[in-house]
Amino acid sequence: MWKVKEILSCEVGSLECMFSDIYKEINIYYLMNVSNTKVKIIFNALKIEVKSIIKIPTLSNFLIKVETNKKNYYLKIYNNKAESKTGYKLSYLYPLLLKKGIPVPKVLKYDDSLNLIKHPYLIISEIKGDMLLDKFDKLNEGELFSICYDLGKIIAKIHLITFDKFGETFDGKTVGGFSEIGKKGPFKNWKEMHTEIINHRLSYFKGTDYEDLIKPIKNWFKNNSPLIDYKITPRLLHIDLNQKNIFLNKNKISGIIDFDGAFIGHNEEELMRTESAIFSNNKDLKDPFFKGYTELIKLDEGYENRKTFYYLSRMIVHIDCVIEYGNNYVNDIKKEHKILRNEINKILKGNHVNFDKNQPNS
Repeated sequence: MWKVKEILSCEVGSLECMFSDIYKEINIYYLMNVSNTKVKIIFNALKIEVKSIIKIPTLSNFLIKVETNKKNYYLKIYNNKAESKTGYKLSYLYPLLLKKGIPVPKVLKYDDSLNLIKHPYLIISEIKGDMLLDKFDKLNEGELFSICYDLGKIIAKIHLITFDKFGETFDGKTVGGFSEIGKKGPFKNWKEMHTEIINHRLSYFKGTDYEDLIKPIKNWFKNNSPLIDYKITPRLLHIDLNQKNIFLNKNKISGIIDFDGAFIGHNEEELMRTESAIFSNNKDLKDPFFKGYTELIKLDEGYENRKTFYYLSRMIVHIDCVIEYGNNYVNDIKKEHKILRNEINKILKGNHVNFDKNQPNS
């Protein structure tokens, strides 16, 4: 059940979900075509001396760590200009976030001219420290409370970046259609965008063991749509916040990475996910987090009533990953299938969902 309550850290299409052989084959393609010589050509053009090149095993675009005479960088190389739009997006978002006091990598260079090499690429600075995932169980209570409080303030600073519409931004200013739903949008209200997102995610259920859930889930969201039928501020969301994307240095947050899937939406979708993916729904850790967050952004009235709404929304993402990646994503598909059905049926029947794992079940 913990795996479901965590709702994992997976966004469809994100690095955490990419476990198929297709992506492995793509990565081999990059390894064959991006040599160390080409890497040195890129950095020589910036008058930076390369000391060492370390290939990072990923199942997405080709990624390497480059140690230089100045500092360490990460070089991400894309297959073509269409795929490099994420790099273009980060080249604008990271500087914007840095100006707002959010600890993210610095962008050294984004280039899609294809002049130096035949691929677009993005170079960002290394974030010093260790993943929160690797440190979490080694921290004492006081350190955890301090980190959670600071994280609340950092996420609030991200959410303080607002827009006039819902969708996706690639230049940090203009909001356009949202990539995940076929570039539909932008949307004047969140209710319309969220409906499109749910319909798209449920489309993965067709032809699977979950197909019978499509109609009842759609009806549930339709019946509960008044929960988000009010004036919601369009805010920038990271949307892949998990313990792998938060770095600590000397037990302090040193950086937040992986804004690839960032979009403009309702901050509560991110908060619901953060509660589960980072804190495992532990109330003792959530309290300092929300203390830090609400010092900058007050929660909308009725926040607690919408938790189940966004919990089900995130569960659909988890199911999509189970469908697409099977045993590469979960150890026991049959067991996971049973857990997911039980959890969804509980919601559809209107039963209580207890979000605090350190509280007794109601």
